[in-house]
Order: sequence, then structure tokens, then C-alpha cells
Amino acid sequence: MIDIYLLEQLDAFARYGTLSKASEELHLTQPSLTRSMQKLEELLGVPIFERTKNKLSLNENGLLAADYARRILNEEQHMIDHLRALERSKKTIAVGSVGPGPLMEFIPSLSALFPDMSIISENKSEDELISGLRNNQYQFIILSRPLEDDEFICEKYDSEQLYVSLPKSHRFAKKKKLSFRELNGESFLMLSEVGIWDKLVREEMPDSKFIIQNDYDALGQLIESSILPNFATDITIRAYESMNLPGRSIPDRVLIPITDDSATVTFYLISDKKIALKYKVRK
Repeated sequence: MIDIYLLEQLDAFARYGTLSKASEELHLTQPSLTRSMQKLEELLGVPIFERTKNKLSLNENGLLAADYARRILNEEQHMIDHLRALERSKKTIAVGSVGPGPLMEFIPSLSALFPDMSIISENKSEDELISGLRNNQYQFIILSRPLEDDEFICEKYDSEQLYVSLPKSHRFAKKKKLSFRELNGESFLMLSEVGIWDKLVREEMPDSKFIIQNDYDALGQLIESSILPNFATDITIRAYESMNLPGRSIPDRVLIPITDDSATVTFYLISDKKIALKYKVRK
């Protein structure tokens, strides 16, 4: 039986190329690492190093052994991640989304259905969410497109339309609707964590500038005192109204829908079939 620490040390040597660099990375002395590599050779029953007066390097056996070591270590981490995700899923429902809007309505629904469970959520890219669902990191994900995969249940969840919030003194403030073309070139205040909307507005308004704020409250204060436009959606407007959040209904601003087709996004709720049966969550 080969101990995992020996494979970790072999992998480090293969990556760093010298005993000195590998031992530094592993926080070991060189003599200790040398003894470990000798022990590994004895366990394998074949030489895995080429030894010269001033250099130690992997031979053909060693390169193959290092490749196996990396794969075994990856599988070990994969096992740990899966087990931790499984244990977490017994106490926690994790939801990931490509945009923050759907979470504002979905999370309260989950909390009401499962008051004894902890609900966690985050915004991630589509690829990260799909990978996380496959690895049991999430019980539910929300994408902006359907996922064609027999392993999962995919249902249309909701749609979200983008609005622009303008000071009443703005030249467009009396319009009933606006397009990206009309708004292109404006400077906007914008929250950093807006998921797919960030990419969309930058693509649709390439001549615009976006002043990003990481802090939610700081952005709200800026909006109240600034003449710059900012964004909202029909979902966030409903959520703010239901929660009576201060500073979101600003008397000196108007909300105008952006009517381009791309300004309305349809979201899909996706989960593993077993998870869907367990939680029976629907819009």
C-alpha cells in the first residue's frame, strides 16, 4: 500500500523539477524528501529516478508514476468534494444563478417551504453552475437557457426585463420606453454582482462607461445623490417594493423599460431528477 503523502511528494517533485524546490513547497527538508522518494521506489519495485552526481531526475518509469500520482490525487480531491457536498446537502440547499434577480424571488420561496434548512446562494458563470450541479455543489441552478440533459429536470422559471433609472432632469426622462441604441454613450452606475446583465449591457452599449460599485449600500447612496443613470429590472423592482427597502424608490428618478429583445431574459430552473422529486419546487 502506497501512502498518499508519497504520491503528493512525487507529484511535487515532478512539478518543480528539483529536490530543493519541491522540499521548499512541501515544507520538508531535502534529506526527508530524498528518503521518501527512496521508500517509494522500494514500494514500486522499479527505479523511477535517474541519478547523476549533481542531479536527480525522473526516468521513464518515474514520469509514468508521476502521471498516475496526479490522477490518484485528483480522484482523492474529487471524492472529498463529493462527500462534503453530500453532507452539506443534508442540512443546506445551495442555489446558483447566472443573475441575481431570480434569486430574489426563489430564495424566499425555498425558505418558506423548508424553514429548517439553511439556504445559500451565489452568482456564477453558466459553466461553473453546470459543473457545480453535476458535482452536487448545488441542488438547483438557474440559467438563461434550457439545459438539454437527461440527467436533469429543466423548467422555464421566469423572465426578467431590464429597466433604466433616470433622474427626472435627464433628457430621456419623459420617454415611455428606451432602446440600447438610444442609451449608448451614457455613463452608468452599476453594481458589480449583476451576472449576465454585465456582459449584456457592455455588448449592447459599447460606447458607454460603467462606474462599478461593490458595496450595495454605497451604490444606493450614489444613486440618490447622482445625476447618472443606473439599472433595475422588473424582478428587483418587485422585490424592493415587497421588502420596503429604503432608498430604492427615489422620488427624483423614473424607471423606463428597455425594449430590445435582448433586454428581456428568460430563466430556467434546473435540478437533478432525484433532487427535484425530493424538494418538489416549482415556480
